[in-house]
Amino acid sequence: MSIATGIALFLAMLLSAAIPGPSVLAVISRSLTYGWKQGLLVVLGVVLADYIFIFLALSGLSVVANVMGEFAIVIKYVGITYLFWLAYVTWTSDVSITSTRVHDKGIKTSSVAVGMLMTLSNPKAILFYMGFFPAFIDLQSTSLSDVIIIFMISTISVGGALSLYACITSRVSFVFEGKKVKKLLNKFSGGFLATCGVLLATKT
Repeated sequence: MSIATGIALFLAMLLSAAIPGPSVLAVISRSLTYGWKQGLLVVLGVVLADYIFIFLALSGLSVVANVMGEFAIVIKYVGITYLFWLAYVTWTSDVSITSTRVHDKGIKTSSVAVGMLMTLSNPKAILFYMGFFPAFIDLQSTSLSDVIIIFMISTISVGGALSLYACITSRVSFVFEGKKVKKLLNKFSGGFLATCGVLLATKT
């Protein structure tokens, strides 16, 4: 893979991740409620899902990709249901115990799950990696070093863009103190998650 191709792929993935969408809203929501660490766990889930798509694309597993594309409708509605449930939990959560729940294993797991579900059930992500992605890379002549570079590009571009959202959002929420404000932020966060569900439902 040439330097020009690597740069082009990096910019394409960076722009795709930076443009506000379900993944960005999910990162913002978790960061508002539980802080930047939970936001970064959502980012981790997104990146892990990207790894799955990259592996399928580089392996030339078109049949698996097609099956996954058909199965995505199931993942999609599971993700939508999960997001609306999290939106309700966040909206109605007790702000006095929010800080103690940050360390709960269930919260950490749900953050990663949100990121993975948002990506695996996103038709645009499937289209990018199975259709648009091969336009940058000759899948027949990809070397081990190319594979490593591709995974690094994905991690830095997608992970970097979304991590920036997590850190900025967390800093903004840190400025605001008081139960009333925290409660309002939780409602904003729940609203973001519900919006993610709506956006995911309307994507085709």
